[in-house]
Amino acid sequence: MNSIILAGGYATRLWPITKDKAKPLLPLGGKPILSYILDELERVEEMNKIYITTNERFENSFKDYLRDRNQNLYDLIIEGQESEEEKLGAIGGIMNALEKAENTDYLVIGGDNYYSFKIQDFLNFAQEKGNIVNACFEVESFEEAKNYGIVDFDENKKIRDFQEKPEEPKSRMASTAFYYFPKEINKIFEAYTEYWDGRISKDKYLDEPGRFLAWTSDRYDCYAYPFTGIWADVGTRQGYLRAERNIRENNIVMGELEDSKIGENVTILKDTKIKNSEIENSIVNENCNIEDSVIKGSIVGEDTKIKGLDLRNGLVKRAK
Repeated sequence: MNSIILAGGYATRLWPITKDKAKPLLPLGGKPILSYILDELERVEEMNKIYITTNERFENSFKDYLRDRNQNLYDLIIEGQESEEEKLGAIGGIMNALEKAENTDYLVIGGDNYYSFKIQDFLNFAQEKGNIVNACFEVESFEEAKNYGIVDFDENKKIRDFQEKPEEPKSRMASTAFYYFPKEINKIFEAYTEYWDGRISKDKYLDEPGRFLAWTSDRYDCYAYPFTGIWADVGTRQGYLRAERNIRENNIVMGELEDSKIGENVTILKDTKIKNSEIENSIVNENCNIEDSVIKGSIVGEDTKIKGLDLRNGLVKRAK
C-alpha cells in the first residue's frame, strides 16, 4: 500500500510565518508537524511508497527536509501552481497524485494535522472493513462542532450521514483529514468529478473534502474510525498555540536566555537568543534574536530580530 500526504496549501491565515515555509514543516513540540506522521508511516511494514504533494513555492523546502529520510520510500509530487488562486485543493491534489502513482490501497493524510492515534491501529481497522474509512474526533461541544464536517455512524461504525459545518450538528464527531481508500479509489474520483462537472464550479468540488465524503458515503460503504486523545489542525495562530500546549507537558527551550522571564506554553528553538525580555504562550523559531521585548500569544518566524517591541497576539517574521 501507499500514502499520499497533502501539503499543497499556502496557509495564508498564518502569514508571514508560512509565506516561505510550508505549514507541515512548522515546528510542533520541537519538531516539524509532518515528522509525527512520517515517523509512524515508516514503521508500517506494508508501506511501499509515500507521496508528498505540494506546490512549486515549497519544492526546495521539502527536498531539504526529505534529505535525511529514506529516499527510496518517498516521492515528491509538485503541483503546477504558484499562488493561492491557482491551487488544486485537497481533492484536486489527491487526483493529481494518483495520476502519477500506482493503483493500490492508499492512506490519504493532511500533512498539517497532528493525530494522537497509532497509524497501524487505524490501518488494521480499515483493512478489516475493506472500504473507505475516515478518522473522526469528538470535539468538546456542539457549538464547536458547527465549524467542522460532522459524521454520524451506526454501532458498526458505518457512516450513515455527513453534515458540512451544520447549524444543528447531529453529533460532535468531526471528520479529520485522515482517510483510507481501497485500490478502487481512481474509479471513485472519476465518478465524483463526472457527477459535479457542470453543476458547480470546479474549485468547489476539488477543494471541499466534506463535499466529497458526503457524496461518497451516499454511494459507497464508508466507515468512521473514532479516536480519542489529541487532534490538532494547525490552521490559525490560536490553534497553533493550543496544539503546542496540548502535545507536551513542559516548555521547550533550546536557545539561550539572559535576564529573561519565561511563562507558560513557551517554545524557543535552537540558535535563538533571548535577552532582557518576557516570553509567554509563544513560539520562537530558530536563529532569532530578541532583546528588551515582551512577546505574548505570538509566533516569531525563523531568522527574526526584535528589539524594544511589545508583541501580543501577533505573527512576525523577518522579510527576505
